[in-house]
Amino acid sequence: MKINSLILKEDFYNTLTTSNKVVDSYAELIFNPNNTKIYQENTTSIKEGITATNISLFPSYLTPVFRTSSNLQVKKILQKKITGYGVLIKNASDIDTFLKTEYKKSFKSNILRFVTRFNTCFNANYRMFFSEISEEEYYFLMDTLKNMLTERFSQRNDSNKILDNWQFYYKTTLNLIKEKKGSLFVIYHNNTPVHISINHHFDKLLFVSIPSFDINYSKFALGNISLYKILEWAIDNNYEIMDMSYGYLEYKRRWSNHIYEFHHHIIYQKNNIITLFFANIEIYKLKFKNYLKSKNIDESVEKIKNKINKNNNFYNEINYKIENTTTNLITDNLNPLIENSEAFNFIKKPINDFLYTNKEHIDSLAVFVLIKDKEYILKGKIITQKLIIQ
Repeated sequence: MKINSLILKEDFYNTLTTSNKVVDSYAELIFNPNNTKIYQENTTSIKEGITATNISLFPSYLTPVFRTSSNLQVKKILQKKITGYGVLIKNASDIDTFLKTEYKKSFKSNILRFVTRFNTCFNANYRMFFSEISEEEYYFLMDTLKNMLTERFSQRNDSNKILDNWQFYYKTTLNLIKEKKGSLFVIYHNNTPVHISINHHFDKLLFVSIPSFDINYSKFALGNISLYKILEWAIDNNYEIMDMSYGYLEYKRRWSNHIYEFHHHIIYQKNNIITLFFANIEIYKLKFKNYLKSKNIDESVEKIKNKINKNNNFYNEINYKIENTTTNLITDNLNPLIENSEAFNFIKKPINDFLYTNKEHIDSLAVFVLIKDKEYILKGKIITQKLIIQ
C-alpha cells in the first residue's frame, strides 16, 4: 500500500495472494464463471475521507461489489498489456477426463509423455505441503527454491523481483501453509527436490505464484509436469481455477483455457472537490499510460531498463557433445562416479540429457572418467556413449 499525495494505492492481486486479504473497498467478490460468492465483508459501508484510492490488478474473472457510500464513485480502467493466464476447472471429476475435454489430443499426449519420461529416468515422487510441514523441511525447501531462482535468472542474465523481496516470502509462507492459505508443491528425485512451487490459496482459487526448477533437468519440462500435478490436486480438492498469474510465458498460454484481463478501480467521493481533483489526475495518468502502451513505448523503455540493469553474474553452462562409441571401451579398471559427488554434479546436465534422450534410468547408469573434466563414458543399460566437454 502506497500513499502518493492524496491517492491511496493498493495492489488487489498481490494482496489477495501473498497476504490472503481483500483490500477494504470491497463488500463482496463473485467468481463470475459460475456466479459463486467467494468473499463477503461483514461491514458493507465505507468511511468517507479525503483520500482517493487506486486499486490495481483486479482480475476480470472476479466481479466486485463495492462497499457503499452515498458519495462513492468508481471508475474502472483496463490495464493494457497485462494479461493473466488460468485454467478453469469446471467441475471436472478427474485429471484424465479434464485433459480429454479441455485440450487437444496432442497436448494431452505431450503432457503425459513428459510425466512418463521423468518417471522412467528417475525415482520420482511428488508432494503437496498444505497445512502440515515441519520447520526443518520448510526452511530446507525455501533455501533450495531460492538457489533455483538465483541460478535460473543468472542463466537468463536477468533480475527478479521475487528474489529482491525474498525475505517477505521466506518469513510469511510457513504460516500461510499451516493456515491452508499457501502450499509448497515439490517434485523429487529420491529425496532431492528438482522443482518447487510456492502456491497461494483463497477460497477455491489456487494461485501458482513462485515456481522454479533445477536447470540441470531442463530437458524434462518440469514446469509442465508441475502444472499437471498441481491441477490434479486442485481437481481432487474441488477448486474452481488454477491461476498461473500474469506475464506471458509460452507454457502458460498453452495450458490456459481462460485468458483474462486486469483493471484499475479508482474510488473517490464525488462530492468532495479534493478527492475528485486527485482522482481525475490519476485517471488521466492511467489513460495516458495506456495510450503509450498502445504505441509500444513501454516496450522500448523496458528494453533500455534491461540493458542498464543487466545482471553480470552469468551462469556458465557446460558446452559438450555426446558421441556414439565405435568400439567396445574397456571400463573394468575404472571406478564409476558416485551420484551427487562433486565430479558427478559437474556434468549433471549432460548426464540428465543422456538419460532423457535414451530413456535410461539413472540407477542403471555408470559414469566413468577417461580424461578428468574432459572426457567421460556414460554406460546405460542399453546405450553406451562418450561425453566430451568442449
